[in-house]
Amino acid sequence: MLTQEKRTIQLGSESTPKIWDKATAKANIGDTIHAPFMPVMQVINKDVYSDGRVWLKVKPTNASCYTEEWVLDREEDDVLPPPPNEFEQGFNHGRIDAIDKSIPLYTRVECEYTRGYTEGYKQHTKPNIPTPPPKPLTWSVTYDRKWQWYLVWVGGRAIGRADDHEEAEQIGQKYLASEKLRQEHRERVLAFYRTHLGFI
Repeated sequence: MLTQEKRTIQLGSESTPKIWDKATAKANIGDTIHAPFMPVMQVINKDVYSDGRVWLKVKPTNASCYTEEWVLDREEDDVLPPPPNEFEQGFNHGRIDAIDKSIPLYTRVECEYTRGYTEGYKQHTKPNIPTPPPKPLTWSVTYDRKWQWYLVWVGGRAIGRADDHEEAEQIGQKYLASEKLRQEHRERVLAFYRTHLGFI
C-alpha cells in the first residue's frame, strides 16, 4: 500500500479567515471557499504532501453532516514550510487518526515517530467523561381549597389536576412511567450513535 507523507500546516493565531472564489492550495484552516455553482465550504484541516500537493478537509457552512477531502496541486508562489522531523511527522499522523476516530496504530513508544504519534493521538482524543445519572423524579398531590381540586406536581411543576386523590395518584404514576420510557429510549439512541456511528 502506497502512503504519502503529509506535513501539517498550523493555523497562525495572527491570521484572519479569508474568502476564496475557487479551491486553492493557499487556503488555510478557517478560510471559506465560495466557488460558483458549489456549496460554500470552510476549511477545517490542511496538510501538505511531501511532493508539494495540498490536502484540504472541508465542510459546507450550511450543514455539518458531511465533509470532503480535496487534493490540490501547489501553486507556484506558495512557500512550503520546512520538512518536519520524525516526532512532528508522528505527531501529525496521530492527530489525524484521532480526529478521524481511527484505531491507534501505535500504543508503545519505540522511536521518535511512535512517541510523536502517541502524543498527537492523546492530545486530540476526548476523555470519556461519564454523565451523572439523572435525579429521580418524584410526584406529589396537593389539594386546592379555592377551586376544590387536586393538583399533581412533579418536581416544582404542576402537570395536571383531578377531582379526587386516587385520580391524581394515577396521573402522577402515569407521568413518571412515560418519563422513564422517554429516558430509556434516549439512552438507547445515544448508545447506538456512540457504537455504530462514532458520534458523541
